[in-house]
Amino acid sequence: MGNNQHDGILEGKNKGVIAVQIQVDQKSEIINYVSEKKAFVDEKAINLLKGQENFREIVDDLLKEGILFINSEAVEKKLIKTKLDGLEQKKVTVENKGFKPIAKEYDGKIRVISKYDVTGQSKSEGKIENFLHYFRKKFELLSQILKRRQGLSPRPIARVKLVPKGNKVDVIGMVLRKWVTKKGHVGLEIEDLESKCIALLIKDDIGTRGIAEKVLVDSVIAIKAVKWNEDLLIVKEVLWPDLTVKQAKHVDTNFTIASTSDFHFINWINGREGSAKEEEKVGRIKYLVITGDNVDGVGIYPNQNNELVIKDIYKQYEEFSKLIEQIPEYVEIVICPGQHDAVRWADPQPAVPKEFLPELNKRKNIHFVGSPGWIEIEGLKVMMYHGGALHDLIGSVGYLNSEHPEQAMIEVLKKRDIMSTYGMKQPYVPEREDFLVIREEPDLVYIGDMHHNAYGSYRGTTVINSGTWQSRTDYQVKLGHIPTPGIVPIYEMKTGKISENYFVEKKN
Repeated sequence: MGNNQHDGILEGKNKGVIAVQIQVDQKSEIINYVSEKKAFVDEKAINLLKGQENFREIVDDLLKEGILFINSEAVEKKLIKTKLDGLEQKKVTVENKGFKPIAKEYDGKIRVISKYDVTGQSKSEGKIENFLHYFRKKFELLSQILKRRQGLSPRPIARVKLVPKGNKVDVIGMVLRKWVTKKGHVGLEIEDLESKCIALLIKDDIGTRGIAEKVLVDSVIAIKAVKWNEDLLIVKEVLWPDLTVKQAKHVDTNFTIASTSDFHFINWINGREGSAKEEEKVGRIKYLVITGDNVDGVGIYPNQNNELVIKDIYKQYEEFSKLIEQIPEYVEIVICPGQHDAVRWADPQPAVPKEFLPELNKRKNIHFVGSPGWIEIEGLKVMMYHGGALHDLIGSVGYLNSEHPEQAMIEVLKKRDIMSTYGMKQPYVPEREDFLVIREEPDLVYIGDMHHNAYGSYRGTTVINSGTWQSRTDYQVKLGHIPTPGIVPIYEMKTGKISENYFVEKKN
């Protein structure tokens, strides 16, 4: 009996030793894992992480948020959020029987304008002839828009030689070259389909001051000028294809358009969160637009794999599909691709292929478009564009920046052309049809690549940048991007008013 007791004591001691050894081993694993990620962790944080089987995921999430020194406070917040997320996932299957969305009783009026969408219509072979055709098509489309401008009487560049020196002359051309002269003037070589000439923006001319930086190579512009000599024009005014001046179009409906997607948003749009007033607002959401980067993708930017929890693109889309399937079927959803999606990087981008989202493609209320993509909602013409070309535009025009992407989009609307300059960072495919020229005047434009919520209005067109649900990554820090995560904008079609709903703590 004594021996049995002795054996029991030894067994207990051994269990204690094993438990301590496991804790020591896990502590070492945590320290090693954090060190591999080139981050730091304090003792209190290690104690909280011990016993968590998913400590690697917790560390990865904190690193994604830009936290390189992991302390106990950061870990506690993450553990609490994980528990809440688990509860919310269970809540998804619970219906709010008191929630009666009026949008459910209404059949939406939505159609995809496929003639402006490259999906299923890509015919480029990547040959020199494709490029020549593309630029000629672009010039023809934009010059036709310019010719409708009042007060403009353009003549072919070849006929400028017939205009007497000192006389006024209007021409339309594509900018072939741009440079600064020794005296500080800005020279432009412009061409049409038959000829070319030199146009000079005089540095001290008040009428054209500030215009030069807006004029980019490959832009199609009209200039009102004075002839200086046989092949030289002095520019007095630059005109863009531009939008016409008009009042914003509103629709006699109480339904609204939201633009975002996320776990927390799922509960909200199902009426499971918020007051009765909030439920009324949510119940009027009939449309949801998602402007690309639907998944993180794989190998998109340097060292991205170190930040990914799911490293398989198909599994990323499976998770995305699970989220979208939880949105009520009475909500009409429009999804366009982005640079992180499984489509070509180059503009125009076709819609996300069906093989990645087979279940979503079975649902009648989900519509896939390219980027740019065009739809009509309740009679409003809506253009969706992820926003890749805006980076080059912002980098070329001094007063634009990534914190105000709506201003960059307004410059695009003035040019009526999404492509800034060929040969910069954003690649383009020379399609037979130019899907990047903005042929019609949109009532609404949705963009999303800048990860920064922003809104603007120009000549009756409302521009909405939907922001992001991803916090600041190391790559964004290097680029100087400051995201505004967790904000859902809602557009009131009846009034044009935009309201924001915050799903993370608002920072002052």
